[in-house]
Amino acid sequence: MEKPFVPSPGKPVIAVAGATGGLGTRLTDTFLSPGLRDRLSGVVALARGHTPSTERWTKLDAEIRIIDDECDENDLIMALDGVDVLVNAISTVGASVRDQLARALPKTSVKLYFPSEFGVDHTLHGFDIPEWDGKKRHYELAKKVQVQQEADFQMCRLFVGLFLHSGIGPWYGFHTSKGVYQAIGSLDQSSSYTDIGDIARVVCGLAERAVRGEKVPEALRIAGSHASCRQIAREMSAAGSGDIDLKTVELDTYRDKALSRKYEDRGAIVYLRFLMGDGRVDYRPKDEGGLGNDNEVVNPWEQQFVWKTVRDLAHQSGGRPNSDV
Repeated sequence: MEKPFVPSPGKPVIAVAGATGGLGTRLTDTFLSPGLRDRLSGVVALARGHTPSTERWTKLDAEIRIIDDECDENDLIMALDGVDVLVNAISTVGASVRDQLARALPKTSVKLYFPSEFGVDHTLHGFDIPEWDGKKRHYELAKKVQVQQEADFQMCRLFVGLFLHSGIGPWYGFHTSKGVYQAIGSLDQSSSYTDIGDIARVVCGLAERAVRGEKVPEALRIAGSHASCRQIAREMSAAGSGDIDLKTVELDTYRDKALSRKYEDRGAIVYLRFLMGDGRVDYRPKDEGGLGNDNEVVNPWEQQFVWKTVRDLAHQSGGRPNSDV
């Protein structure tokens, strides 16, 4: 297979599966940005078809490889030819391809695999919903493949809290267009947010470790910024949103109603809202009252990069993130 990139010692080739999805697009864009592209031998976008994004990436010397439900194992092995690190950004909707990729890994050159996590740490939750159960099943499958076939690829689950660009929006109670923020529980309970560009930077750093033969942790919890509903309102107001009316909903009542839903009716956002309220999306350091994070493992003293924060988002959006929805 002809490759536009030339492998270089210490510089990984990263592939993104689900590259044209919401998460995959932002990850791929960051891998191809000037700050990261020079650290990589190549970027491979695995997608179901060609789009304006894939055309743009081709001009940036990315390679586009098409994978879909019709692909067999040999097709997927070829799609991963020359790849050092695979980032799986395929959603639950694409579970079939997601699992096929995991089964193919032992027959590829992949040294480090990031399964399709990139959300809250659902291992802490103690209840079941379809989306997170799908992620658990995929991880268990990949782990089974790794152990049974004595494969030498490493695997890292990356838990990031809420995405910064979408985490402050009406679906989580931040109704910017109406000037109203509604918290489930206390207005002062912190939640954690991470910019997808920063996630890509963390992945790149871990990829470099893997190609050097270093051990990569099997699970990491990271968070670029922590803020409560009240703190977010202050930041947005200072950045130009105007006054924001703060409201609360009683936590136990909301949580009990959500947990009474039938399994098939359990959408992630409803459950994320009460998890934000009861502190299970609070990844501040433990000595600050949070659940803890691994920021110092992946970006000690912010020497690799400076995390993007809620304040940065406020300035960038004029205090009105997601105000058009």
